[in-house]
Amino acid sequence: MNEGSSAQWLARAQQIDDRIEELRPEADRHVVGQHVISQVLLKRFATPFGTNGLKLLPFNLDHPNRVHKKASPRECGKVKHFARFASASLEQVWGRLETRIPDAAAAVDRGDVFQHEQYVQTLKDLIALHLVRSLNYRDVHERIFTKIYTEQRTALLTDQSDLLRLAVLQRSGLHLAGPQGLVAAADEILRPHLANFENGADFRARIEDTFAKAKEMISGAGLEILVPAVGEFLLGDIPALAIRQSGSRTVFNVAIGDSTAIVLPFGPKHLLVGRAPRNGMGIATEEAVGFLNRLQIEAAQQRVYIRPNSGQEAFVRSYLKQGGRSARR
Repeated sequence: MNEGSSAQWLARAQQIDDRIEELRPEADRHVVGQHVISQVLLKRFATPFGTNGLKLLPFNLDHPNRVHKKASPRECGKVKHFARFASASLEQVWGRLETRIPDAAAAVDRGDVFQHEQYVQTLKDLIALHLVRSLNYRDVHERIFTKIYTEQRTALLTDQSDLLRLAVLQRSGLHLAGPQGLVAAADEILRPHLANFENGADFRARIEDTFAKAKEMISGAGLEILVPAVGEFLLGDIPALAIRQSGSRTVFNVAIGDSTAIVLPFGPKHLLVGRAPRNGMGIATEEAVGFLNRLQIEAAQQRVYIRPNSGQEAFVRSYLKQGGRSARR
């Protein structure tokens, strides 16, 4: 998911700074192991194994030929330090939504979900949640911050250097001595922002802000639920994908506003499509199921999660053998 342009990022900077200060008293209250995939979603891909409980198969795409061991939903889709600043309160934000998912899931399984607007809204919010609570979003955040920080520092040392010298003179009565003094002044101005990035505060505030905006953008469009005509869907470790389709070309991980759809597997037999033209059920052809599963493999950082004994391991290995994810290697 794209966080928007540099101008939009900077325009929200004061709002983000204010939110960081609100959160600072609880900065050290952490949840160490944070799920980036909701457990209720993982459970829909799991199979009961007697007294061992629900199990699914985490398939490591970097080592496709190893023996993959089954694991519980609690053990899967978890990142040790996804958010490093005030993560306990962030988990509460996610939790308020996740407690609503089981009822919506039951309505999907019954086939009457579109008779209940509150369940439709819950599923749309679930899509938004997995767009922003994702490894992809964290990577995007880090790239954008680094880019903007570098641009701002360069501007202070070049085009805005006279303004920086004047500001230092007005504040302290000192004339900056040579380029080293200019560098020191620029770094002093930017130091609080860099500190908030390094300790995770900027990410914590922005992910909450972006979640609210993502929910709003997805809420106004339709929701389609696809059922496979043949086969079943699999789940990647970056499951919600904002895609843009143009002719025969599909690009994923685009900005929400640039997407033509947002897809999220919701179990082996259901897939959610946000930003659809209308609400309703649809059938995914065998070709479409294969295409959507390949998207999950391509977008994943390291793993896909498979229903045990589904035969999907062979599909994943075959796709990788044919050169899938080759751009990553």
